[in-house]
Amino acid sequence: MGKYRIGLVGCGGMGRSHLKTLAGMEDFEVVGLCDISRESIGLAREICGETAGFDDYGQMYDELKPDAVTVATQTRGHHGPTVAALERGISVLCEKPISIDLQEADEMVASGEKSGAKLAINQQNHVNPAVRRGQELVREGALGELVTVRGRNKCGRKSGNEFTEMGTHVADMMLCFGGTPEWCSGSVWWEGRLAEVGDIMEAKEMSPKDRDSGLVVGERAVAQYGFAGGVLGAVSFLGYKELMNANYGIDVLGTEGQLAIRASGGLEHSLWHLPRPMEGTPSQLGDWEVVDLGAAQAEDAVATMYRELLAARDQGRQPQGSGAEGRWAFEMILGIYQSHREGGRRIDLPMPERRHPLEVWREETQ
Repeated sequence: MGKYRIGLVGCGGMGRSHLKTLAGMEDFEVVGLCDISRESIGLAREICGETAGFDDYGQMYDELKPDAVTVATQTRGHHGPTVAALERGISVLCEKPISIDLQEADEMVASGEKSGAKLAINQQNHVNPAVRRGQELVREGALGELVTVRGRNKCGRKSGNEFTEMGTHVADMMLCFGGTPEWCSGSVWWEGRLAEVGDIMEAKEMSPKDRDSGLVVGERAVAQYGFAGGVLGAVSFLGYKELMNANYGIDVLGTEGQLAIRASGGLEHSLWHLPRPMEGTPSQLGDWEVVDLGAAQAEDAVATMYRELLAARDQGRQPQGSGAEGRWAFEMILGIYQSHREGGRRIDLPMPERRHPLEVWREETQ
């Protein structure tokens, strides 16, 4: 079998990060680069060599007919190239979050379902060895009955990136253990008070160096979730100014034990097991056990996402981190905004209104 042929849409920093990953995968080759900036294509070629360049993704798809496409544009640009690829039967690995609103996300997922092409969102913690081993421990009964999943964010960013960008990673990990979410209740703060409609802004306005992820509001938030199997969820975005990588991950609590998963790359240990219920003062919690992940600890999760996407295509199944799962992770975050604008009321998921909650809130007050 020959190499998998990949086309890249979006040759900025995120796209070039994907190229570096693909450069280390012997059974993959990058055959096309697409960006409206010739300078960005030039920088990308410094990584992958003299690869064909395009400023029209449709032309790239039609001429090269790649096995899969990476969409690594700004979030606002995910929808068009993703739908165009899926409609042509080309599978897609799209950067997170899936889109800037649920209307676009729905169209992206539907396009894959109609054509049979596979859509995966680069929520790579779906294939994180610590998450996979944690799921195995749950299935083995190491935690007893699951009770709660708590999300922990990185901090160090304002909400444009913290909620919709990194927050979807946290939500995705919570989904891996909680299952399908049924409701959400949340509140958002801005400058020490509950956020108001006048505080809504574009993500790039709030944080110029962050990605263009659409409308945002607030710098701190808390939320609770209910999952279909009766598991409860909680997440907090604390708004610390400094980046806190070691804080980033989830805690999984059961009737007979607890897991702590930390998802930042480079940590020597990323999975711990407490073989009893969470009880006692910090000084009494010395019986946490590091779970040895062996060689899997060093796996490149993004490389695994590529292999998973193409394996799913070849086997006729949905990939881990599918478009539908990426949409759920995004909806869990938007649900915080929706609940907040309704005074923190518990709202049902999925939400019947698919426009962005902040767009609707702003329109209602004009």
